[in-house]
Amino acid sequence: MSCKTALVRLGVLGGLLLGQVAGAASVYADEGLPAEYRPSVYAFIDAAKTKDHQAIARQISYPLKREYPLAAINNQQEMLTRFDEVFDDALLGTIAQSGVEQDWQSVGWRGIMLGNGEVWMDYDGKIIGVNYQTPLEARLKASLIAKQKSALHPSLREYERPELMWQTDKFMIRIDDMGNGQYRYASWNKGKSLNEKPDLVLKQGRLLFDGSGGNHSFQFKSGPYQYHCEVIVMGENDSPPGALVVYKNGIEILRQPVLAAQ
Repeated sequence: MSCKTALVRLGVLGGLLLGQVAGAASVYADEGLPAEYRPSVYAFIDAAKTKDHQAIARQISYPLKREYPLAAINNQQEMLTRFDEVFDDALLGTIAQSGVEQDWQSVGWRGIMLGNGEVWMDYDGKIIGVNYQTPLEARLKASLIAKQKSALHPSLREYERPELMWQTDKFMIRIDDMGNGQYRYASWNKGKSLNEKPDLVLKQGRLLFDGSGGNHSFQFKSGPYQYHCEVIVMGENDSPPGALVVYKNGIEILRQPVLAAQ
Protein backbone atom coordinates (compact mmCIF):
# COMPACT_ATOMS: atom_id res chain seq x y z
CA MET A 1 0.00 0.00 0.00
CA SER A 2 1.23 3.51 -0.77
CA CYS A 3 1.73 6.00 2.07
CA LYS A 4 -1.09 8.11 0.66
CA THR A 5 -3.53 5.19 0.55
CA ALA A 6 -2.70 4.17 4.09
CA LEU A 7 -3.23 7.70 5.36
CA VAL A 8 -6.50 8.15 3.51
CA ARG A 9 -7.77 4.96 5.12
CA LEU A 10 -6.80 6.29 8.55
CA GLY A 11 -9.26 9.14 8.09
CA VAL A 12 -10.79 10.29 11.35
CA LEU A 13 -9.97 7.89 14.15
CA GLY A 14 -12.26 7.79 17.14
CA GLY A 15 -11.41 7.59 20.82
CA LEU A 16 -8.55 5.29 21.78
CA LEU A 17 -7.27 4.69 18.25
CA LEU A 18 -6.76 8.40 17.60
CA GLY A 19 -4.83 8.68 20.85
CA GLN A 20 -2.60 5.75 19.92
CA VAL A 21 -1.72 7.14 16.49
CA ALA A 22 -1.25 10.70 17.71
CA GLY A 23 0.99 9.46 20.50
CA ALA A 24 3.11 7.43 18.11
CA ALA A 25 3.31 10.42 15.76
CA SER A 26 4.64 12.62 18.56
CA VAL A 27 7.39 10.11 19.26
CA TYR A 28 8.46 9.64 15.65
CA ALA A 29 7.99 13.20 14.36
CA ASP A 30 10.95 14.41 12.32
CA GLU A 31 12.78 17.60 13.14
CA GLY A 32 11.05 20.44 11.29
CA LEU A 33 9.38 20.26 7.90
CA PRO A 34 11.50 19.71 4.77
CA ALA A 35 11.48 22.70 2.44
CA GLU A 36 9.89 20.83 -0.50
CA TYR A 37 6.65 20.32 1.44
CA ARG A 38 6.27 23.85 2.76
CA PRO A 39 4.52 25.46 -0.27
CA SER A 40 1.49 23.15 0.14
CA VAL A 41 1.28 23.99 3.83
CA TYR A 42 1.57 27.71 3.13
CA ALA A 43 -1.25 27.43 0.56
CA PHE A 44 -3.48 25.69 3.08
CA ILE A 45 -2.71 28.29 5.76
CA ASP A 46 -3.48 31.13 3.32
CA ALA A 47 -6.81 29.50 2.41
CA ALA A 48 -7.70 29.25 6.10
CA LYS A 49 -6.78 32.91 6.68
CA THR A 50 -9.16 34.06 3.93
CA LYS A 51 -11.74 31.35 4.73
CA ASP A 52 -11.59 30.28 1.09
CA HIS A 53 -13.90 27.27 1.09
CA GLN A 54 -13.23 26.47 -2.56
CA ALA A 55 -9.45 26.41 -2.14
CA ILE A 56 -9.67 24.23 0.96
CA ALA A 57 -12.09 21.83 -0.75
CA ARG A 58 -9.70 21.53 -3.71
CA GLN A 59 -6.81 20.62 -1.42
CA ILE A 60 -8.61 17.69 0.22
CA SER A 61 -8.11 14.06 -0.81
CA TYR A 62 -11.46 12.27 -1.03
CA PRO A 63 -13.16 10.47 0.51
CA LEU A 64 -12.55 12.41 3.72
CA LYS A 65 -13.50 10.07 6.54
CA ARG A 66 -15.55 11.30 9.47
CA GLU A 67 -16.00 9.60 12.81
CA TYR A 68 -18.56 6.79 12.72
CA PRO A 69 -21.55 6.97 12.30
CA LEU A 70 -21.01 10.18 10.29
CA ALA A 71 -20.77 9.57 6.54
CA ALA A 72 -17.55 10.21 4.65
CA ILE A 73 -17.32 13.29 2.44
CA ASN A 74 -16.83 11.95 -1.06
CA ASN A 75 -16.07 14.94 -3.29
CA GLN A 76 -15.58 18.71 -3.45
CA GLN A 77 -19.28 19.48 -3.78
CA GLU A 78 -20.12 17.47 -0.67
CA MET A 79 -17.26 19.23 1.12
CA LEU A 80 -18.65 22.64 0.24
CA THR A 81 -22.12 21.57 1.40
CA ARG A 82 -20.79 20.20 4.70
CA PHE A 83 -17.90 22.62 5.12
CA ASP A 84 -19.12 24.11 8.41
CA GLU A 85 -19.42 20.62 9.89
CA VAL A 86 -15.69 20.09 9.51
CA PHE A 87 -14.10 23.55 9.59
CA ASP A 88 -15.44 26.01 12.13
CA ASP A 89 -13.88 29.37 13.04
CA ALA A 90 -11.86 27.77 15.83
CA LEU A 91 -10.17 25.24 13.54
CA LEU A 92 -9.69 27.75 10.73
CA GLY A 93 -8.11 30.10 13.27
CA THR A 94 -5.75 27.37 14.50
CA ILE A 95 -4.66 26.65 10.93
CA ALA A 96 -4.38 30.34 10.01
CA GLN A 97 -2.22 31.13 13.03
CA SER A 98 0.02 28.07 12.68
CA GLY A 99 3.67 28.41 11.81
CA VAL A 100 5.02 26.14 9.10
CA GLU A 101 8.29 25.50 10.91
CA GLN A 102 6.89 25.45 14.45
CA ASP A 103 3.54 23.68 14.14
CA TRP A 104 3.76 21.36 11.12
CA GLN A 105 5.89 18.22 11.27
CA SER A 106 6.80 15.38 8.94
CA VAL A 107 5.88 12.05 10.57
CA GLY A 108 7.39 9.29 8.45
CA TRP A 109 4.96 7.36 6.23
CA ARG A 110 1.98 8.98 7.97
CA GLY A 111 2.61 12.31 6.28
CA ILE A 112 2.60 15.82 7.73
CA MET A 113 0.62 16.76 10.81
CA LEU A 114 -0.53 19.99 12.38
CA GLY A 115 -0.03 20.20 16.14
CA ASN A 116 -0.97 16.91 17.78
CA GLY A 117 -2.65 15.54 14.66
CA GLU A 118 -5.66 17.81 14.30
CA VAL A 119 -4.99 17.98 10.54
CA TRP A 120 -2.95 15.59 8.34
CA MET A 121 -1.51 16.30 4.92
CA ASP A 122 0.15 13.81 2.58
CA TYR A 123 3.41 14.48 0.78
CA ASP A 124 1.53 15.49 -2.37
CA GLY A 125 0.01 18.41 -0.46
CA LYS A 126 -3.47 16.92 -0.02
CA ILE A 127 -5.38 17.00 3.27
CA ILE A 128 -6.10 13.38 4.16
CA GLY A 129 -7.37 13.67 7.74
CA VAL A 130 -9.14 16.18 9.96
CA ASN A 131 -9.13 14.76 13.48
CA TYR A 132 -11.11 17.62 14.96
CA GLN A 133 -14.82 17.67 15.64
CA THR A 134 -16.80 20.88 15.54
CA PRO A 135 -19.73 21.38 17.93
CA LEU A 136 -22.03 21.14 14.89
CA GLU A 137 -20.58 17.80 13.86
CA ALA A 138 -20.79 16.56 17.45
CA ARG A 139 -24.52 17.36 17.50
CA LEU A 140 -25.05 15.62 14.17
CA LYS A 141 -23.19 12.57 15.44
CA ALA A 142 -25.30 12.50 18.60
CA SER A 143 -28.47 12.73 16.51
CA LEU A 144 -27.38 9.83 14.31
CA ILE A 145 -26.52 7.71 17.32
CA ALA A 146 -29.93 8.40 18.83
CA LYS A 147 -31.58 7.43 15.54
CA GLN A 148 -29.52 4.23 15.40
CA LYS A 149 -30.50 3.31 18.93
CA SER A 150 -34.18 3.64 18.15
CA ALA A 151 -33.74 1.26 15.19
CA LEU A 152 -31.84 -1.38 17.18
CA HIS A 153 -33.31 -4.30 19.05
CA PRO A 154 -34.06 -3.08 22.62
CA SER A 155 -31.43 -5.39 24.08
CA LEU A 156 -28.67 -3.44 22.28
CA ARG A 157 -29.64 0.15 22.98
CA GLU A 158 -27.31 0.73 25.90
CA TYR A 159 -23.71 1.57 25.00
CA GLU A 160 -21.20 4.38 25.27
CA ARG A 161 -20.14 4.76 21.63
CA PRO A 162 -20.69 2.86 18.37
CA GLU A 163 -17.49 1.52 16.85
CA LEU A 164 -18.39 -0.13 13.56
CA MET A 165 -21.06 -1.75 11.44
CA TRP A 166 -19.94 -4.37 8.92
CA GLN A 167 -21.55 -6.48 6.26
CA THR A 168 -19.85 -9.75 5.29
CA ASP A 169 -21.08 -12.46 2.96
CA LYS A 170 -23.17 -14.08 5.69
CA PHE A 171 -23.45 -11.60 8.57
CA MET A 172 -24.25 -8.08 9.64
CA ILE A 173 -21.90 -7.23 12.51
CA ARG A 174 -22.04 -4.40 14.99
CA ILE A 175 -19.49 -3.51 17.67
CA ASP A 176 -20.14 -1.00 20.44
CA ASP A 177 -17.88 0.50 23.09
CA MET A 178 -19.49 -0.26 26.45
CA GLY A 179 -17.02 1.84 28.46
CA ASN A 180 -14.15 0.85 30.74
CA GLY A 181 -12.29 -0.80 27.89
CA GLN A 182 -15.09 -3.30 27.22
CA TYR A 183 -16.70 -3.97 23.83
CA ARG A 184 -19.83 -5.77 22.67
CA TYR A 185 -20.24 -7.82 19.50
CA ALA A 186 -23.64 -8.45 17.94
CA SER A 187 -24.33 -10.23 14.67
CA TRP A 188 -27.34 -11.08 12.54
CA ASN A 189 -27.56 -13.66 9.80
CA LYS A 190 -27.81 -12.22 6.32
CA GLY A 191 -31.29 -10.93 5.52
CA LYS A 192 -32.27 -9.99 9.05
CA SER A 193 -32.79 -6.41 10.22
CA LEU A 194 -31.17 -4.62 13.14
CA ASN A 195 -34.45 -4.30 15.03
CA GLU A 196 -34.61 -8.08 15.29
CA LYS A 197 -32.98 -9.93 18.14
CA PRO A 198 -29.34 -10.62 17.16
CA ASP A 199 -28.32 -14.21 16.50
CA LEU A 200 -25.17 -13.81 18.57
CA VAL A 201 -24.10 -11.36 21.27
CA LEU A 202 -20.64 -11.44 22.86
CA LYS A 203 -19.53 -9.17 25.67
CA GLN A 204 -16.33 -8.17 27.43
CA GLY A 205 -14.39 -7.87 24.19
CA ARG A 206 -11.06 -6.13 24.04
CA LEU A 207 -9.27 -3.89 21.56
CA LEU A 208 -5.75 -4.81 20.46
CA PHE A 209 -3.40 -2.84 18.18
CA ASP A 210 -1.07 -4.37 15.62
CA GLY A 211 2.01 -2.13 15.57
CA SER A 212 1.90 1.63 14.98
CA GLY A 213 0.27 1.60 11.53
CA GLY A 214 -3.29 1.76 12.86
CA ASN A 215 -4.37 -1.84 12.21
CA HIS A 216 -6.31 -3.19 15.18
CA SER A 217 -8.80 -5.87 16.15
CA PHE A 218 -11.75 -6.32 18.46
CA GLN A 219 -11.51 -9.75 20.06
CA PHE A 220 -14.21 -11.78 21.83
CA LYS A 221 -14.40 -15.21 23.45
CA SER A 222 -17.21 -17.76 23.68
CA GLY A 223 -16.15 -21.09 25.13
CA PRO A 224 -13.63 -22.65 22.71
CA TYR A 225 -14.40 -19.98 20.08
CA GLN A 226 -12.66 -16.67 19.49
CA TYR A 227 -14.14 -13.97 17.25
CA HIS A 228 -11.75 -11.39 15.83
CA CYS A 229 -12.93 -8.33 13.92
CA GLU A 230 -9.73 -7.24 12.23
CA VAL A 231 -9.78 -3.59 11.11
CA ILE A 232 -7.38 -3.00 8.23
CA VAL A 233 -6.01 0.54 8.12
CA MET A 234 -2.68 -0.21 6.50
CA GLY A 235 -2.82 -3.02 3.94
CA GLU A 236 -2.68 -3.52 0.20
CA ASN A 237 -4.45 -1.21 -2.25
CA ASP A 238 -7.21 -3.77 -2.74
CA SER A 239 -7.52 -4.77 0.92
CA PRO A 240 -11.05 -4.78 2.36
CA PRO A 241 -11.85 -2.52 5.34
CA GLY A 242 -11.52 -5.54 7.58
CA ALA A 243 -12.31 -9.19 8.16
CA LEU A 244 -14.23 -11.42 10.54
CA VAL A 245 -12.03 -14.32 11.66
CA VAL A 246 -13.33 -17.11 13.90
CA TYR A 247 -11.10 -19.59 15.71
CA LYS A 248 -11.96 -22.79 17.57
CA ASN A 249 -9.36 -23.91 20.09
CA GLY A 250 -6.88 -21.64 18.36
CA ILE A 251 -7.52 -23.03 14.85
CA GLU A 252 -9.03 -20.73 12.22
CA ILE A 253 -12.37 -22.08 11.04
CA LEU A 254 -13.88 -19.03 9.31
CA ARG A 255 -12.62 -15.91 7.56
CA GLN A 256 -14.95 -13.47 5.82
CA PRO A 257 -13.81 -10.14 4.36
CA VAL A 258 -15.90 -7.06 4.95
CA LEU A 259 -18.01 -6.26 1.89
CA ALA A 260 -19.38 -2.97 3.19
CA ALA A 261 -18.55 -0.80 6.19
CA GLN A 262 -20.75 1.97 7.52
